[in-house]
Amino acid sequence: MKLSIIVANYNYRDFVGAAIDSALAVNWPDKEVIVVDDASTDDSRTVIESFGDRITAYFRPKSHQLGAHSFGFQQSSGDIIIFLDSDDLLEPEVMREVAKVWRPGVSKVQFRMNLIDAAGIQLGSAIPQFLPHNDPTALRHVFLKTMAYTTPPGSGNAYSRDFARKAFALAPSTMWASDDPLLTLAPILGDVLTIRQPLARYRVHGKNDGAMDSLKMEKFRKRLHQDIDKANLFMAVARQQHLPVPHDPLRSSLNHLEYRLASYLVDSAAHPFPKDAASSLVYRLISSATRYSQMRFRERGILIAWAIACTLAPPPCRHHLIQWRFAAMARPAIIRRLLGTFSSLRSTHLPDRA
Repeated sequence: MKLSIIVANYNYRDFVGAAIDSALAVNWPDKEVIVVDDASTDDSRTVIESFGDRITAYFRPKSHQLGAHSFGFQQSSGDIIIFLDSDDLLEPEVMREVAKVWRPGVSKVQFRMNLIDAAGIQLGSAIPQFLPHNDPTALRHVFLKTMAYTTPPGSGNAYSRDFARKAFALAPSTMWASDDPLLTLAPILGDVLTIRQPLARYRVHGKNDGAMDSLKMEKFRKRLHQDIDKANLFMAVARQQHLPVPHDPLRSSLNHLEYRLASYLVDSAAHPFPKDAASSLVYRLISSATRYSQMRFRERGILIAWAIACTLAPPPCRHHLIQWRFAAMARPAIIRRLLGTFSSLRSTHLPDRA
């Protein structure tokens, strides 16, 4: 199989070189590295051009991440596609591990990502926490009820070419992030396989579209509006495939409910769902966690305890509890060290792949 690694970049001159280096270092005999610069205004072009003919580079007018990735995909020829964010890194063995589990009918293989800071220093944890078993049928069953499943962000996924082509064709013009159609449609249009071994690094530096180094409620609300667009796509494509879907898939979407509860608790006046109440959000979160979640029992318990504590805590404590959950870099050093120790101990008792 040929591997295409597509890097979309916008004003990440401080990180894009390391991302390209990691793509070139992937240990696979048949691969191509395509870099699409989305009209950067910093010195990204100089960094990208310094790689010469080791990569194929394109410099385009400003669009958005989905447009840049879609363009890069059209220029690619790989059977397996990894869309590497220009601030993330791949591990050299990523494709060899993906190839071990790949089979026909797979839409994507997903894997864990170690968290690092702007300087590349490990933050002591990895995302996400997958279940020990690898059952794409069970994953799809839960996904069709909740529009949620345990998945890493963009760089933690290797997609089949056929699936990526379909996902881009179905993405509505209102979407700007490539994760939205790719992650939303993967369980509907194919099988999702999981590797529990960390095979990439997710950089948290404060300028990420998703990750945060402090509590930024505008990102929460942007995320909630994206979820509405994804729900509309989810329902449309699932119905095209004659699959049963709920009337409101966001009602039991656990990840969505985490952000929705946090948004309401921090600033209910600006919350984009005016009919929400804390009690109903906590009830729905607990119901989804206990009935549908793919998380381990321990992680579900922690999430439920967090939701209840946030609701009952006074505002200053509530703010810290929400910040520590969503902003890894804002956690006190002692908590990060404990998480790192816990993660290391846990990894010695788990096989590499689910």
